Amino acid sequence: LKRPGVAGFTLARSSSLAMLVKVALPEGEVNVPVEPNSTPGHLKENLKYSLRVPPKHIRLHCGGRELDDIKPLCGEPNNVEDGATIVATADTTAAPEEEKREVRAPPKPTVIKKDVEPVKKKPKKETVRPPCAPEDVSKKQTLVETGKKWTPMGVDGSKSYKRSMAWLRSECVDEKKTFPDEADDLWCFALGDPLTAPAWTEVVKQMEIGEQAIFTLRMAPLDYDPEGICPTGQSKTWKVELVNVAEVEDILGDYTRLVHIEKPGEKELAQDLDRVKVHWRMRRWMCEGAPCVASSRERMAILPGYGIVAIEDTNAPPVSVSVGEGTQEPIEIAAQRVGAGGIAHLYIKTETLKEGRPKGPMIVDVEMHSLDPCRGPGTEGWQGWTSIVSERSMGDRWLDKADDQRKGLETFDTLRKTTAQEADAVKQVVDEVHHCANNASRRYRRLLKWLEAEGDSEPKMKSERIHATVSLAKALALSVRNFGEDAPEATAEDKAKLQQAKEFLSKGLEAAAADKNDQLTVEALRVMLQVSIQEHNVPEGKKALEQLVALKPEDEEGRNLSARLNRMEATMALKAGANVLETVQKELQEATAAGDKPVVMEKLVKILEMMTNAEVKYQDVIKCKVGKDVGNAMKLGDPELAQQGRKVVGAIQQLAQKADLGLQ
Repeated sequence: LKRPGVAGFTLARSSSLAMLVKVALPEGEVNVPVEPNSTPGHLKENLKYSLRVPPKHIRLHCGGRELDDIKPLCGEPNNVEDGATIVATADTTAAPEEEKREVRAPPKPTVIKKDVEPVKKKPKKETVRPPCAPEDVSKKQTLVETGKKWTPMGVDGSKSYKRSMAWLRSECVDEKKTFPDEADDLWCFALGDPLTAPAWTEVVKQMEIGEQAIFTLRMAPLDYDPEGICPTGQSKTWKVELVNVAEVEDILGDYTRLVHIEKPGEKELAQDLDRVKVHWRMRRWMCEGAPCVASSRERMAILPGYGIVAIEDTNAPPVSVSVGEGTQEPIEIAAQRVGAGGIAHLYIKTETLKEGRPKGPMIVDVEMHSLDPCRGPGTEGWQGWTSIVSERSMGDRWLDKADDQRKGLETFDTLRKTTAQEADAVKQVVDEVHHCANNASRRYRRLLKWLEAEGDSEPKMKSERIHATVSLAKALALSVRNFGEDAPEATAEDKAKLQQAKEFLSKGLEAAAADKNDQLTVEALRVMLQVSIQEHNVPEGKKALEQLVALKPEDEEGRNLSARLNRMEATMALKAGANVLETVQKELQEATAAGDKPVVMEKLVKILEMMTNAEVKYQDVIKCKVGKDVGNAMKLGDPELAQQGRKVVGAIQQLAQKADLGLQ
């Protein structure tokens, strides 16, 4: 997940030119490494969180003189030296009454604890969730009774899209350990979750909301917690407070993605490809507590007792997220379920949505700030040409990213063969190509709908429609593009997308020719050539190449595509040669078994000819075990056959040497 830049100046940590100054705050002193050319004004930006006043109300003094905000620390008139002490104080005497009240309001900032890892659990021999009998959970005493009844939902562990989630505080009495560690925090779990101890589900089912009670729990159904969500311990006696129970949505019906709507917000919800502005936070989902490990409000601050730390700035602006594009999927999932002003929490397990987030179970908090309602002509927020250009730009960015990845993979394939160790890395890049291309195609489809609704109200709309049509064709082709010699065969769905891409290209070429737009015609021909290579259609590829060369003889990309077309044609010839080799080999086997020496000689000559003319590859020869059949032919006792067989063996050895050198 992308994190925002740090506000204020750069806190130097490794530069040999950095100065170390001591900042004296009311709560204590902090050693801070800074760049000499930083200013006191920059320093105030990072001190406002600890002093809890705006920067203009902070006063910095060094050696009895007040520092100038806009002059460098080490320059005139500040002259701050390495090792100096800077005294920071909050001056509220000059603030108007409204600002004074504002100064006292901000709460203590939340520290972002990026280095907090999930609590490691001791490995258990028993990896199967234990059963829980009625006698395993016994309520011994009710300490606080409330009468707030509730009805469990989807607690039997079966597939369901509605669950009950409980928030608790608990104390392991014998060990004198509380969960969570902080008194004002809570731990939570979904009842019936197969990756939690069954004892806790039974505990919660016996309680009312707000109730406090003493329970005796047997160890077997308690000592199971593979995700680290629920408390475990050696104590049988537990004090439990059930703070709340709420209905949550189980998106997949398997407890891996749970959404709790704290506040629904406005009625209108974000749709696919809508842009929204949100604040988000990621917290560890642990029974010991839920520390914040990432946030869209992240800023750097100087706090006593911590030093230089990342904190949440409550005044930070919201960040923009495009819903459905999958770049920040956990945030997008939560944002789709609340309107403006709403708050949603997504609870995800270790193996769910792993890309771009900290490891382990996580809680993703999303506060929806606003929704961009622009969904085409006639909708709220539609800005005509500006909206069209914005949508086109987003599609172009995704397509450019996919194309850059495609070029890198093609270069890699040309230079070397993918090894088993590199296969996973290559697959990740291929998946990224498909992901980016799919996002681009969705943007271009929406853009074409908008352009159709707008009509040709402006001359530039026609060129925009051609560009979107050709770009959509390219995106469709890239979304099903595979790479490498061992690439899987195109599926029926892949072939359908390629056919659709060709149809869009035909429309684009026709429109570009009618508009006499050579630039768009060239781009369409390039894409047509790529699609032809992807389809292994050599005649169609050569036809597109001829047209491209006629329009732009010195086109660099055209030359690269021409080289790819030639390599593909050679590869296809080798595959055809491998099929012929199998046929000739079978005929050689039959002739050898029948003792038909003239036919055996004919087949040996044919095999030698194929190897000499590079019509087959060494791996095909090895796969078919041609050498064994040649050896059997040499054993027929005919000197001429033996001599011809030795020539074939020599040719096989030459193919092996070329393969070792990577020339095949």
